[in-house]
Amino acid sequence: MFGDITTNPYHLETIIRSDLTKALRSLVPEMLEETQMAIPEYLKITASATSVVIPLFPTMVHLVARVGNRAMIGAPGCRNEKFLKKQVSVAEEVIPMSQVLNWFPGFLRPAVWKLFCVTVGAKDDAVKLVTPYVQSRIEYAQQDNPSTITDLLLRYAPEEDLLDVPKLAVRVVHLNMAAIHTSGIFTTHALFELARMPPAQVEEIRAEILAAIDSEGGVCNKAAVGKFYKLDSLLKEIGRFHSLFAVGSSRVTLREAVIADGTVLPQGSVVAFAPKPLHHNSQVYRDPYTFDPFRFAKLRTGDNAARDVQQSFTNLSNDYIVFGLGKHGCPGRFFAALMIKVIVSELLLSYELAFPEGASQMPKPFAFNIFTVPNPSAKLVFTRRK
Repeated sequence: MFGDITTNPYHLETIIRSDLTKALRSLVPEMLEETQMAIPEYLKITASATSVVIPLFPTMVHLVARVGNRAMIGAPGCRNEKFLKKQVSVAEEVIPMSQVLNWFPGFLRPAVWKLFCVTVGAKDDAVKLVTPYVQSRIEYAQQDNPSTITDLLLRYAPEEDLLDVPKLAVRVVHLNMAAIHTSGIFTTHALFELARMPPAQVEEIRAEILAAIDSEGGVCNKAAVGKFYKLDSLLKEIGRFHSLFAVGSSRVTLREAVIADGTVLPQGSVVAFAPKPLHHNSQVYRDPYTFDPFRFAKLRTGDNAARDVQQSFTNLSNDYIVFGLGKHGCPGRFFAALMIKVIVSELLLSYELAFPEGASQMPKPFAFNIFTVPNPSAKLVFTRRK
């Protein structure tokens, strides 16, 4: 499906788990600039109007794709709308198709996948469109001055990949596929929830954002974003309350295993966690069926750094498995969280949010197989703040 990236995932192991997390500080100004440039283009409020109504989920997915690719491949590649549309389509095609492939015996899957690529082909198109930008990063990276995620990728790419640029481009498309839709889902849920929240709570979040930026000399940098505690709490509560998937962290047993209650799992068994029962456990979460945007912010005391970190959106625990568990937890979660906060904070400071008059404030989500995403046709009103 994506070449040898599963047998040699150096783009995940050596970049996302180490170099990217270290580089986040330098990526914030780039993502913030792109967010500020892109928002007016995606919202498109005319000169004679003060507000606009947009289908939220598809708009946010494309906004995330553009801002994320400012970090991934840099400008001007991140503004190539043809590439962005194909890149967004990759996840929309590949993830459902991965489920469909399970309906076929193993020996037929390569043929089925090849037929699918010929008839649809978003992945191949995305690779072709991003290849020139990857090539330009190869030429730039010779200056040993990395400024994008692709530059970091080049540090670890074997010689044969450097000589075969499309092979590198495949890894860029794969990284994008992993980041765009999940971040788009969280961004969409955050804006829907903000539109539902009492104005006083929304103002609390705005005030904290402004105070955090002011504490950094008026600059929205990584340190400032790290102080968006109420927004961080909102995002974590979204992950707890809104199930993004029915089961997750799937694993296959390589040999027979016996779990704590004595159940025997034969070799080849598929084991997965169901997040909803964990995330709605009344022994862990008070009033688990109530959405509380400040649930985790209220648990921060300020006098216990370790305890405060446990309340953060990106923290892994047995009671919060949005990003997986242990060493196999999502390696890109710090980048995704930072990007989401940059986008949501910029929207929140610039616009008032509301549902269209007469529209449901609880739009029914769309479900496919084990996945659940926000309703793609649900709309939100963005009004310029005075």
